[in-house]
Amino acid sequence: MTPLLKVSGLTFSYGAAPLIKDLSFELRRGDFMCVLGPNGSGKSTLLKLLTGFIKPGAGTASMGGEEAGRLPAGKLARLAAYVPSETSTPYDFTVRETVLLGRTALAGLWRGYTGEDVSSAELAMREAGIAGLAGRSVNELSTGERQLVFIAQALAQEAKILLLDEPTSHLDLRYKADIMALLAGLARRGLAVLAVLHEPALARLGCGKALLLGRGGTYTCGPAGEMLSARSLAAVYNLPEDSPLLPK
Repeated sequence: MTPLLKVSGLTFSYGAAPLIKDLSFELRRGDFMCVLGPNGSGKSTLLKLLTGFIKPGAGTASMGGEEAGRLPAGKLARLAAYVPSETSTPYDFTVRETVLLGRTALAGLWRGYTGEDVSSAELAMREAGIAGLAGRSVNELSTGERQLVFIAQALAQEAKILLLDEPTSHLDLRYKADIMALLAGLARRGLAVLAVLHEPALARLGCGKALLLGRGGTYTCGPAGEMLSARSLAAVYNLPEDSPLLPK
């Protein structure tokens, strides 16, 4: 079966030194992969490469067997949904209206919402546990609630791959755990989930695969149980293996 996401020899540089070098991995239905690494190792850049927002120097990122950078916007939206690390709404939309915006990725801005659109948004809010917030202004919510709203927006898009950039940043422990549990549940449902994380301990909450990005384009990738060992993490973060900052 063709992987939902296949990265082959991906290479990218902003200057002379490579930021990402000869990177290869696959994501299939049901996979939940975390991406970890120090600042400047290319984590957010990787997401931009995967969605075709920027072009690699070499290699390919393919979704459903087609190169992501060459997919029409509508087809790409049916394959992958992206949740950025910083979410904002310039207008005072309700939660329901914000989640419904995920449907415009499928049909464009210039048509009204159908009954199917509304049903998909309602289902996405229930899955994210925010149905009770539907009528609230998104600008009145806590940071954790807002993050769940934008995950629900991505779910309303009905994509097969969910890409998230630091979905737990600036959240308290409860919301960190809730969001990781939600993402793990979505993977069990058959989505392919890739999340950039800053805290290695969170990756133990459901991730089956881990990609560790180091400086200079180095990387290791494999089962989370192996990649999240103190030895592997200490090497990528340049910390002693007995550092209290590393999960035991």
